[in-house]
Amino acid sequence: MANGHPNRTLREIVRVIASRFVGMVAILAIVLAATAAATYYAPRWYRSEVSLLATPPENLNPLEEKAATLHDRLSLFVVTQREIITSDHVLGWALMKLEGRTPQGSPAAGTRPARGPAPEFSDEQIQDYIKTHEQQMQDARERVSVVTPGGPETTFTESFTIRVDWPENRKEAAVRGEASASLAARQTRELAQHVMDAYLARYTELESRRMRSSSDFLTHGALAAAKARLDEATADLGDFIKNELKGELLQVVSMVGRTSVGGETGVASLTTRFRGELTSIEERLSAVRALRLAIERELAKRPPAELAVPDAVTANSTTIPLLQKKIVELKMQLGALQSRYTDGYQEIQNVKAELVSAASDLRSELTLQQTKLEQEIATLTAQRDTLARTVAEDRARVEALAGKATVYQKLASEADNAQKIYDAEQKRAVDGLTAERLAAAKPILVTPLDAPSWPAPSHPRRPVFWLNMVIALAAGLVLALVYAFLADHFDHSIKSIDGAERYLGVPVVGSVPRLGRIVVTPGGQD
Repeated sequence: MANGHPNRTLREIVRVIASRFVGMVAILAIVLAATAAATYYAPRWYRSEVSLLATPPENLNPLEEKAATLHDRLSLFVVTQREIITSDHVLGWALMKLEGRTPQGSPAAGTRPARGPAPEFSDEQIQDYIKTHEQQMQDARERVSVVTPGGPETTFTESFTIRVDWPENRKEAAVRGEASASLAARQTRELAQHVMDAYLARYTELESRRMRSSSDFLTHGALAAAKARLDEATADLGDFIKNELKGELLQVVSMVGRTSVGGETGVASLTTRFRGELTSIEERLSAVRALRLAIERELAKRPPAELAVPDAVTANSTTIPLLQKKIVELKMQLGALQSRYTDGYQEIQNVKAELVSAASDLRSELTLQQTKLEQEIATLTAQRDTLARTVAEDRARVEALAGKATVYQKLASEADNAQKIYDAEQKRAVDGLTAERLAAAKPILVTPLDAPSWPAPSHPRRPVFWLNMVIALAAGLVLALVYAFLADHFDHSIKSIDGAERYLGVPVVGSVPRLGRIVVTPGGQD
């Protein structure tokens, strides 16, 4: 029942629950039944996993950094393999195999990998499938993942797992006349197998291409190509200096080499190097002017004893604080004397004379500070004007040389990069065992540790029946309680003694309990 009391007694809560118990049980039963039905009819998901082991080779690829550690090489390898496994090429190959498609023709000559399982579908077939089955590819990207020990961010590991989560398809099972759970479990395991086969084939193919590219790179003279690029870059820089810069080389080099505090380099630093100083001078000039104006206002006051010295002036002077202290002491002394004597008393006259003298000295000191501030304003103004002219001159010079400096910086950077590339290639070429090590180099060997796991048709990964029922039970209880208290809130009938007292505003003298049996009087009547 609705009332003005926000709190309910325990008896009222029990009464509300008891009066709405049937409805609460009905709501709870409906929620549980709906959840059970939804869980039963929801598609079941199954999981299959296959673990693989990556064994690093003893020989390194000579094109890799010799100082690369095992940690760096394995980390880069695991990241790369994750991208290969979840690539459209591998997923498309696996889906085509799962659907039972047959290859159209044979791969072109020379495209088969040196070892490992050969891909059964051509690149053209896989690309056509990817273009025409976008939804299937999107589903596969979400359902196929690569798991490493320690979480997805862990890359320093020699083992990783291909995981496939696949739902049942009851329509397809009905067409095939097979139990949907068994079909889904089998398809999950087959897809994991196809993904593993496609990955091994793709990895072997890519490794073969990489080794051939490395061999061709060295065979066609990487060092000669680097030397040609260096000569070309050096010649371009020399021609530009000779024909374009002439007598302006030092200025341009100075412009390119400058670096400002904010990180600007080259010509831009010339136009900003004095901005900080200009800003500082402007701020100080404004403060000094404001201070001078405050002193002028104080000096215009009459009588002089009422002068109020600005704090900034007091902080920069050793005399003013002493004068202020003396004036305060004299005023206190004068106040004490005036409370006991008349103004004609000689000591009062002496204190007043000292007070006037101290105020005059304070005024003179303020005048002196004003003069110093005017001198500082003149000095700051001159510095500001000088810096402004310097910035204007630098800006004009930058505008005249900006284009040439940019070109020079670009050519110098290209020449420097070409020199670094040539030095690196020369260092590699010094090793007389490069060709032999290239021939002996092996890729990281990837080996399946076991076959893809078989999902149990009677134990899907999800939905989990007991977990859903626990959640439904909690939700049903909450809904039932909400129903009970909302129904009682909008029910305005009187059902208890407490409700009658609150609603009528009078105490209950007595109540007649409801009896569950018939009472027979002595006269024989009910």
